[in-house]
Amino acid sequence: MPGRDAKPRPPTALARALKIYREQHKFTQEQLAALLDEDPRQIRRWENGETLLTDVHELKHIADRLGIPYEHLGVAASIYVPITLEKINTTVGRIWSLIDEARIGEAHAISENLILEASQRARTSETQFLRALARMYHAAAHATSLSVRTDEVGQAIYYYQQMEYFAQQLKDDTLLNISLAYQGDMLRRKGDIPHAILCFERARDTALQADEAARGNGLQLLARTYLQANRLDDFDTAIKEAEDLAHAINQRDNTVRQYNLSYVLEEYAKSYCRLGKTQLALDYVERAEKARVPTKSSEILLKVARAEILVREGDVHNAIPLAAEAAIYSREHGHNRRLERIYAIKRYLHQQSTKYGKAEWELNEALEGSNEY
Repeated sequence: MPGRDAKPRPPTALARALKIYREQHKFTQEQLAALLDEDPRQIRRWENGETLLTDVHELKHIADRLGIPYEHLGVAASIYVPITLEKINTTVGRIWSLIDEARIGEAHAISENLILEASQRARTSETQFLRALARMYHAAAHATSLSVRTDEVGQAIYYYQQMEYFAQQLKDDTLLNISLAYQGDMLRRKGDIPHAILCFERARDTALQADEAARGNGLQLLARTYLQANRLDDFDTAIKEAEDLAHAINQRDNTVRQYNLSYVLEEYAKSYCRLGKTQLALDYVERAEKARVPTKSSEILLKVARAEILVREGDVHNAIPLAAEAAIYSREHGHNRRLERIYAIKRYLHQQSTKYGKAEWELNEALEGSNEY
């Protein structure tokens, strides 16, 4: 039969590079296809050697998207062509769109590649490029903070510090406030509450001309930190101010994509759940759902918030499907920050199971008497 003795075709440089990239980033072929704006079937054909790609421009485009050297795809290196302002801004917009869709793994990968491409522009003095770079680091920092576990937030802090640097060059209080506030929130995640509060206070006291959205976002994050420090009066004051500002902003002009009325109301719900006021927490979840911007990110967030509250109320029957749905989506799309909250639900259930198991054993011993062998 024809082809019986044909040797299998050796893998191409492109096939090797795509497989290595997917392994390193734990991407499926579908996720890599989304990153490259390709059909998943095309990724599969490239990886299996069914289709050969020889167009140099296309290969360079793939290398640029993945942030890998041209040589890895069998293409000779060429003279560096500076990234354009339009490409930075377009890619930043794409990163935020992926974050809205809770596709965090892809957003993180694209932001890392963009930073590599834009590194040659870091010494620019042009105002438009400085602003674009500040916004780039904002998007990259946020994607990173959602992609990594709490003990790995150092990279996100570094990106927020880079954002702070460009904000200072621009003398832009709004960007400065955002960068400092999120540095504070990363420190809070690490458990360094005193230094976190210092960051928030610096944002408040040095960025006096920040817009309403930035100030409201900073106050929401500060309220979260006050609650963790058990400063309940300060929490109450800060969260109410954040809510007032959220009512005042126009969402179309919002400079902070992860701040709006729905997110503030979810913060209330999460906080009251932590304080044991579960009915009040549920009331705030209902309000948050009515006010939410229709994105996948906000949908998943509120499912997790509702699951946390229902579990605390003992309504496991209705809580677990919500948590499971959120966990599956978050795991598939690399949203490790959201998974941390779902793992906390799991730990709570384990603690309750252990407690009830011990109580059952003690009651059984009282009823049946101790069994000694």
